[in-house]
Amino acid sequence: MRILYLTHNVTWKGGGAFFHAYHLARHLVRRGHEVTLLTIAPQARSGFHEFESAGVRIVETPDLLPGQARTGWDPWNVLQRIRFVAYDHYDIVHGLESRPAVALPALWLKYTMGTPTILDWADWYGRGGTASERGPLIRTFMQPVETFCEETFYPLADAVVAMGEPLLERAVALGIERQRMITLLNGCDPEGLTPYSVAEARSRLPDLPRDAYLLGYVGVMRATTARLLFSALALIKQMIPQPVKVLCIGNHKLKDFWSFVPADCRADVIETGWIDYNDLNVYLSASDVTVLPFRHMIATDNIWPSKLNDYLAVGRPTVATNMRILRPLFNTYDIGLLTEDTPLAFAQGVVTLLLSPEARARQSGSARALAEGDLSWEHQVGQLEQFYLKLIGSRR
Repeated sequence: MRILYLTHNVTWKGGGAFFHAYHLARHLVRRGHEVTLLTIAPQARSGFHEFESAGVRIVETPDLLPGQARTGWDPWNVLQRIRFVAYDHYDIVHGLESRPAVALPALWLKYTMGTPTILDWADWYGRGGTASERGPLIRTFMQPVETFCEETFYPLADAVVAMGEPLLERAVALGIERQRMITLLNGCDPEGLTPYSVAEARSRLPDLPRDAYLLGYVGVMRATTARLLFSALALIKQMIPQPVKVLCIGNHKLKDFWSFVPADCRADVIETGWIDYNDLNVYLSASDVTVLPFRHMIATDNIWPSKLNDYLAVGRPTVATNMRILRPLFNTYDIGLLTEDTPLAFAQGVVTLLLSPEARARQSGSARALAEGDLSWEHQVGQLEQFYLKLIGSRR
């Protein structure tokens, strides 16, 4: 198959949709398929930049918008993408999310070329989702736009890939038939992320303390997450005599980050800043327990937290709040603990694991086994490949 992926992220540093598409693409290349991935150039306002990675043809498209606005909204980008795809043939097009730079070129191929078109629903931006948690400007102006894109473009696609049952149910509520959809979670990368022991990882990172428990958290952090996590940290310190520190790995992107950290906990929070993939492996492995402290909201209860895939790949047990999207996985696999979304409940869950080395060892093994098996990219791509073939066959 000749497959086209469309994402609304800047290459490598823009967000999860790019990496989701990239991992799917490289595994499809291994299966003998030819894959092109359109992403947004980090800075270019004109022209295309093309390169290859892991056999995937990656094409960076120009965009006129700056900074965080460079996320799939630019009409110029849309037009340039349509111009680009018009000169080639694809057996299937798979767009990640429903923003204009993704949905419009994908649907253009459907209606002009008859190309089978899939839109991937991995996040809940509109109608009470992620946009509602941001500042008043975004809530006022962007939430209606995000809602329009989601509720208009997904029903127009030939098929939808939903990341979890909650988004599949939302798609059904929009009138999309279940036979046009599959549920596919984010995959794990057990090749790129391999577990070290805590001692070995810390020996590679001499700036980290050797005698403290480390709680690992990766990537973007909401204000509600920071408030819950650092309130819990203050309680954890009262429950355990040994030092406990929070390791914030990567770029949390949270303004006023330190305002959420109690004064008596500031020495117990470590920021790495932006790091590369190899360093991510080591920092996560240096953690005793990984954490997902999310408050109950539409955008957390129903959206898959992709950082969990990294936690599983390095074989670390996870303490998470009792999100609907996670319950089936935690009920099926012994990979950690779910708690209520209060500081006390979360603190108690963390302390339970920290004081139970046998449970942590057992859950570490279960986490890695899940990452290598049912939740590996290889396993996920096998299901997706069959869905592609079924869709293509139904259009003939």
